[in-house]
Amino acid sequence: MYNINSMKLIGYILIVISFFSANKTISAQSFNQDTVLINIPDAEQRFVNKNLTLLINKYNIDIAKANYLQAKLWYNPNLSYWQEMYSPITKKVFSASDESGGQIQQLFSLAGKHNATWKLAEVGVKLAEYQLADLLRNLKYELHTDISDLYYNQQLIKMYRDEEVKIKHLLESTQELFKHGDVAKGDVIQLQAQLQDLIAQEMTSQQATNNDEQDLKILLLYPEKTYFVVKELPTVKNDLPTYHAVLDSAEKNRPDLLLSYAGSEYAQKNLKLQRVTAVPDLSLSTTYESANDYAPYFWGIQASMDLPVWNRNQWNIKAAKYGTMQAELTDSLTFNTVKNQVTNAYCTLLLTNKQLNQIDPQYGNDLNEMMNNAVKNFENHNINLLTLLSYINTYNDGKTNLINLQVQYYNAIHNINLNTGIELIK
Repeated sequence: MYNINSMKLIGYILIVISFFSANKTISAQSFNQDTVLINIPDAEQRFVNKNLTLLINKYNIDIAKANYLQAKLWYNPNLSYWQEMYSPITKKVFSASDESGGQIQQLFSLAGKHNATWKLAEVGVKLAEYQLADLLRNLKYELHTDISDLYYNQQLIKMYRDEEVKIKHLLESTQELFKHGDVAKGDVIQLQAQLQDLIAQEMTSQQATNNDEQDLKILLLYPEKTYFVVKELPTVKNDLPTYHAVLDSAEKNRPDLLLSYAGSEYAQKNLKLQRVTAVPDLSLSTTYESANDYAPYFWGIQASMDLPVWNRNQWNIKAAKYGTMQAELTDSLTFNTVKNQVTNAYCTLLLTNKQLNQIDPQYGNDLNEMMNNAVKNFENHNINLLTLLSYINTYNDGKTNLINLQVQYYNAIHNINLNTGIELIK
């Protein structure tokens, strides 16, 4: 019973290996056909020029500017004309001798209402600009994290595939030894299980790679059949900015903080507008009536204004006051959030930078050499399978941690740039 189940397991594993290898061949053919090598400066430039979300939101600035220019325009004058349609005296319709006249009227804003209106719209332009800048910084951070995550998974896939080649070779030779009774069946099964584990991990990383590529295609507006390759991430930098320089940059440049301050300015100007709106507008007009059979021609002037008896805009003023108090609290909350985020991002950068600097530059090569020597020693029967598997686990953990630390450092740099609002570290 044990031998039958073992043979079924071997057959199942070989089918999975064959299927996965065939898929890799197909993927490789498509990959070579539509591959884009990720160059970070070029990716950023394409992102700024092609990202549809950015292009859509850029129109908000144009809309705000148009609203500002519209607010600066004066009211149009109003021209009216009248003509008596039928005269009961002359018994005529639309007679030139019948009464007619005209009026030109102009509405004037008092108490600086016109200026207050366009100054409020002017702040609206600032709000639109800061909103776009904040969207840009968040999308750029998303771009960089997608690139780093793609690099991480592609490096893991490369590591798994290199290991698969070695384990497959060992599995084939061990199966031959098993046929001659030189090794135990358990050794074959352990190698099969190790190979199956590598295949499963590679499939997981491949799925993560597909998700990252999907995000990048949307961010960079590439066709759906595009495949990306990240060659390398930036090296360790030793000339990091000081904490005070980072915090000062965030206070001066971070769009969400500037957006909050602009929101306070908007609330103050809105309060001013609501106060002057309580003053009614003045309407002046000049009237002319033609001479007729029973009256001479007439010239006159007219002034009109609403009487602020019941509606003095008092509740809009009250609401605007609440708006200014709310904006002040929002400023405090945003500023406190910015300081804490900057502090956390800077500590993370220092930590990852320190860890990378402590790693021997030859560490990666030493891991590769250790793995190759372990395989050779196992083939030469200098070590047993248990020792080999221990070396394999050590190699996997070491390489994974090294790749992960490089990605964490890259993300830490761009997290600093995200939290300062500018590309402080390149």
